[in-house]
Parts: sequence; C-alpha cells; structure tokens
Amino acid sequence: MTNKAHVLCALSGPVAALAFFFGLLGAGFIPPTPPTMGVQDILGLYRDNMTGIRLCAVAMLFLLTGLMAQYAGLSDQIRRIQSPTARTWSTVQVTLGGISLVPVYGSAIAWAVATYRLDRAPEITQALNDIGWFSLVFPVTPAFIQMIAAGFGTLSDTSPNRLFPRWYSFLCFWTAILLMTGMAIPFFRIGPFAWNGLIAFWLPAVVLGSWVNVTGLLMMRVAKRTDTKQNL
Repeated sequence: MTNKAHVLCALSGPVAALAFFFGLLGAGFIPPTPPTMGVQDILGLYRDNMTGIRLCAVAMLFLLTGLMAQYAGLSDQIRRIQSPTARTWSTVQVTLGGISLVPVYGSAIAWAVATYRLDRAPEITQALNDIGWFSLVFPVTPAFIQMIAAGFGTLSDTSPNRLFPRWYSFLCFWTAILLMTGMAIPFFRIGPFAWNGLIAFWLPAVVLGSWVNVTGLLMMRVAKRTDTKQNL
C-alpha cells in the first residue's frame, strides 16, 4: 500500500524548489545582483521591485518548509533500511538538512527589511542586500554533512532488494562536494566564484535542484513499496 504521507513529502521538495526559483525571478534576483553593483543601482532595484521582493520573502518562508518536509520524509525512509547505522545517518540527515535552511530564512528577512525603509542611507540597503546573498550562498557546510549522511545512509543498505539504488548514494556525495563552492564568495567580487558566478551560484543551484528532483522521484518509488518494514 502506498504511503501517502511519503508521497506528499516527496512532492513537496520539487514543488518548493521550482516555486523558489520563480519567486527569485519575480523579485528581480535572477540573475543574481552582482557584488559590484553600485549603491544607487541597488537602491533602484529595491525601489522598482519592492512588491515582488516582499512577496518573494513571504513565499520563501513557506517554501522552505516544503524542502524540510522532503528531508523529513527521506529520513523516515532511510530508517527503514535494515542496517546498524541507518538510524544514525537518518537523524544526521534530517537534523543538518533543517539547519541548512535556517540561513536562507535570513535571506528572506534581509531582503524584506531592505524594502521596509528605502529612505534610509543607501549603504544600509546595500549591506542588507549583501547579507541576503551571503545567507543564501555561503553557509553550505550543514548541507554538505546532510548529503554525506544521506549518501552513507542509503549506501548502508546491503539487502538484495535495496530501497534506493546504489548510484543515488554517490549522487549525494557529489552533490555535497559541489555545494562547497559557495564558500568561496567572501574572497571574490567578480568572476565564477562571486555570489552570482557560474561556479559559486549556478553550479550549486543546478546540482541541488537536480538532487531535490531525483530524490523526490526515488522517494515516491519507495513510498509505493510494500515489502519493507519500519526499522524500529
């Protein structure tokens, strides 16, 4: 019998990720504002896109919970694996996954505050814009450990009828490694390692988006399995 709660958790991640992208697009944040953008240009961006940025910030508060639901569902499915370490990796995955989303709430708050008083000194708006992008791109270490835990958790399944394919574990490992490029942004204001760059922003964004969608599809497959038992 299909586990409907797991199906909802599986779907929540891809839906949230897609809506998150369109939210940034509507706010004028796709492509990201370059770190070298002048103070007056930043002020103009926030003034011209005030409503879109505020709506994006509000939407982010809801959409991040969709990703958290997917992480929780994945954790529950990893716990089904008959392995001495599966429960531990499951707990690490969901805990660090939740922590990885906390700074992104900071992005929503920083961008919303930046639109709140546009009559303040322009440099303050610039600083809030910087904080918003740093909070979104820079603090990737919790997600790194989350992916490692998901990889080892699913890899610990040695049964002949695995819940997750072996290649998925290595997808988690590679996702973890590629997300770490975001940690370079304090050292660069231009080029591929800046917060709007190909390697620091676009590569992790595509990789994480792909992981969320692949994970959702595999979770739905596991949700339809009837030959597994909860690992209590």
